[in-house]
Amino acid sequence: MEPVCLVEPVPSSGALRVNPAALGLLRGLTRPLHVLAVFGPRGTGKSFLMDRLAGQGEGFPCSPGIWVWCLPHPTQPDQALVLLDTEGFPEQEGDKTKLSQLFLLNVLLSSVLVYNTRSEGDPQRQLDRLTYVRDLPQMVQVLDECSWENSFLLSSVLPSFVWCLRDVAPDPCLDEVLEATGHELDSALSSPQDLEDSPSSCVQRLFPCRKLFRFCSPRVDGGHGEPPSPADQLHPTFQEQMGCFKDYVLSRNPKTMVGNRVVDGAFLADFLERVVDLLSRDKPVLLSEICNDLQQEGDDYSVGYPMDPTGGAPPRRAAASDAQPSVPEPKRERVVPLQAFRPAPPVLAQAAPGTAQPGAMEEPMCLIENWPGGELQLNQRALGLLQSFRQPVVVVAIAGLYRTGKSYLLNRLAGKDRGGFSLGATVQSHTKGIWMWCLPHPRRAGHTLVLLDTEGLGDVEKGDTKNDAWIFALAVLLSSTLVYNSLGTIDQCALEQLHYVTELTERIKVKAAGEGGQQEGEDSAEFVQFFPAFVWAVRDFTLQLKLDGREITEDEYLENALKRREGQPEKLDLPKKYLRQYFPSRKCFVFDRPAPRCDLPRLAELPETALSPEFLEQTQCFCSHVHQHTGTKTLPGGHVVTGTLLGTLAVTYVNAIRSGAVPCMESAVLALAQMENSAAVGEAVAVYEEQLARRAALPTESVQELLELHAQCEREALRAFMARAFKDEEQQYQWQLKDKLDSKRSELCHRNELASSDRCTAALMELSQELEERVCEGSYSVPGGYQRLLDDQQEMVEKYQLVPGKGIMAAEVLQQFLKSKETVAQAVLQTDQSLTDRQREIEEERTRAEAAEREAQLCQEMQTRTEQLLQDQERSHEEHVRQLTAKMEEDRRQLLAEQQRALALKLQEQERLLREGFRGEVAQLGRQMQNLRKEMSRPQRSRCVVC
Repeated sequence: MEPVCLVEPVPSSGALRVNPAALGLLRGLTRPLHVLAVFGPRGTGKSFLMDRLAGQGEGFPCSPGIWVWCLPHPTQPDQALVLLDTEGFPEQEGDKTKLSQLFLLNVLLSSVLVYNTRSEGDPQRQLDRLTYVRDLPQMVQVLDECSWENSFLLSSVLPSFVWCLRDVAPDPCLDEVLEATGHELDSALSSPQDLEDSPSSCVQRLFPCRKLFRFCSPRVDGGHGEPPSPADQLHPTFQEQMGCFKDYVLSRNPKTMVGNRVVDGAFLADFLERVVDLLSRDKPVLLSEICNDLQQEGDDYSVGYPMDPTGGAPPRRAAASDAQPSVPEPKRERVVPLQAFRPAPPVLAQAAPGTAQPGAMEEPMCLIENWPGGELQLNQRALGLLQSFRQPVVVVAIAGLYRTGKSYLLNRLAGKDRGGFSLGATVQSHTKGIWMWCLPHPRRAGHTLVLLDTEGLGDVEKGDTKNDAWIFALAVLLSSTLVYNSLGTIDQCALEQLHYVTELTERIKVKAAGEGGQQEGEDSAEFVQFFPAFVWAVRDFTLQLKLDGREITEDEYLENALKRREGQPEKLDLPKKYLRQYFPSRKCFVFDRPAPRCDLPRLAELPETALSPEFLEQTQCFCSHVHQHTGTKTLPGGHVVTGTLLGTLAVTYVNAIRSGAVPCMESAVLALAQMENSAAVGEAVAVYEEQLARRAALPTESVQELLELHAQCEREALRAFMARAFKDEEQQYQWQLKDKLDSKRSELCHRNELASSDRCTAALMELSQELEERVCEGSYSVPGGYQRLLDDQQEMVEKYQLVPGKGIMAAEVLQQFLKSKETVAQAVLQTDQSLTDRQREIEEERTRAEAAEREAQLCQEMQTRTEQLLQDQERSHEEHVRQLTAKMEEDRRQLLAEQQRALALKLQEQERLLREGFRGEVAQLGRQMQNLRKEMSRPQRSRCVVC
């Protein structure tokens, strides 16, 4: 196809309108979309740049609005390439509203946004012309009524930002500065005079994935006028720069919406229509609401499915006519793209037939990449794979100093003697970032074991303790058991090396600001709700487990090492204090050296016979404990975390770190609850439809039978919702579900009436066919014909009454049929010469009386039907209240159990502090326990919106 106008301004009003023909082209694209949009000042060669991306000499016209060009992706056959070229903005201030709206559409529609400018004077001035970026937080929101800052949420869903600086003259000094910084665009953005709302600051805050490309003049003669014609020869340097730019932008991930879901052309077209309509009415754009509404409409979208981890196109949703509609996925923030090359697809093992496990990874892959400079980024393919696991997850993370054998220990947990996490054999740190391995849990059917191998802490080559602290914090936040791996003994040196635990309160917040946010001396019980169990693995342990002449267990060895001693400097005491406060569930394992030192570099290749028997026994005990006692990853309140939710948590925390914020656990859980509860509504509706398709045989013989069918399906839908929803404290989502199920009941009643009406009409048409033929033949236009007509009509009615399966509309359809035949009967009556005038009057009166009686009976049936519907509404209300009450009671029991465990742990810690002489901390702990007891005695909130 050639480029066509997608969005154009209306000349009379300046408002934007969408071209239906272009929407039709978009809707024909069924593959995932890779959308590149260009925006910038006039006369900077935007269209020329997009034409080069399309591989064409000329294509885009220089016309107002946004033009679209749909092409096959040149390197990814499973994707479609969509190029968007937007009119340039003028030197002087133009129609700011229109240009802001055009910029907003570029941002919302694209997976890569290219800002194109010429290098004229100070590059900072060119970026400061992008004033439209400041309007984004006011014009678009991600979630409605979310406690998180909207700008932060926007940064998680906006596209990659690529700045193309054109016609740059060679400048060796500038090159040296940019190369020394390691990040060209951030260097160009940095300015000590930047205000918080300057375009430079807004770009830094809203677009965490940024890239700068500098281009020389494309003309061989070095001119800076019009772009060269197709016949002109391009400058070799420009061609090289263009190749790098093209490789980068085409390797970005497909277009995704809220929820990290790839979309096809149909979804993007409907999304565009909805956004333009909101802009025309000066209403803010609420992304989560738009995406959720479009998913709920049941059109044939790809959206709602996670990216296929193998790189293929996502599966298609069922059509609206299918018996079982698709379940919309939880809404999640989009993950920023990672790198300039396309990552290799993960290797999946085939699942055994009939197993619940959809597949497992044959080898680990990097989940969170740690780029030079300490920048953490999520690997899209690993994330998509993790989110494809719908089972509960048991997450074991290992952390510790580099070159201490962490990866080997995880391989043993995975039950792999060969392969698995890569082992390094030199003094250099081998694992970078956080690597993931998803496997069927060896002891819990229907659970996935997620092993996380973290980058070694304290790498002298990296020298970035802040980056190490973030890696450690992520391991704590994502795991249900954290294994800390160290060498030698647990002495003061080992504890000082674990200083990352003392920084957790600086790296993690429990509550968002303004909601009782974190204060100094915050109750450690609030952290304990989120933190994992703690296992200390001491490697190459050579001491005897004896204390004061008696043998002790490994756990006693750990607790003795954590015993605090009065008079010790507070700084030295902090690791012990925080380990005891934040990790009350602790376990210790010691390991002999697995093999002679000379064999350690090839440890992964050694057969078990070459390993120390003591080490093998210790490893077996360690693996058995972790497999048996590591709990399913849960959120406060006991909500079970699946692979899908774990991936969303990873997105939330990494995006917070990338934006410079401190991850807030409560905000993450609340945002996750919004997404999960919305998905729970969709899943419950799908369960209702599935149950209905399995049970329904329309039409039913009575309204009561139909309502019982609805009640059975509604109960199953409610169970599905209650099983998945959590923290729906205002019952907002249950109210949504109730509205949807009420609509489903109305729709079911209507369908039942139509099915009954169709069947009754068909039966009457068949039974009355002979009667109609006699009327047409004039068989009743003879003396005595009227009585004969009545007899034949009565015979037909009697046969109709015997037809099975007519449903609830039998009487009403019969009444309508007989009323339609009154004119024929009246004509036969008037022409029947065997009847006197008096007899005709009597017959007319009798006919009217019978019709009135049937009408009265029909009204009685309608009244009875209405009363049954009202009774079912009351039943539905009681069912919602019953299941809600049961869930609230279960949540209350779960909360009390958590609080009782926290109180018991505080009592134990209080006793230890008393024995150790820390009376000041005992008093503080006593106040915390008093507050906790008050919380436990507080009556359960009884407010129920549904009620």
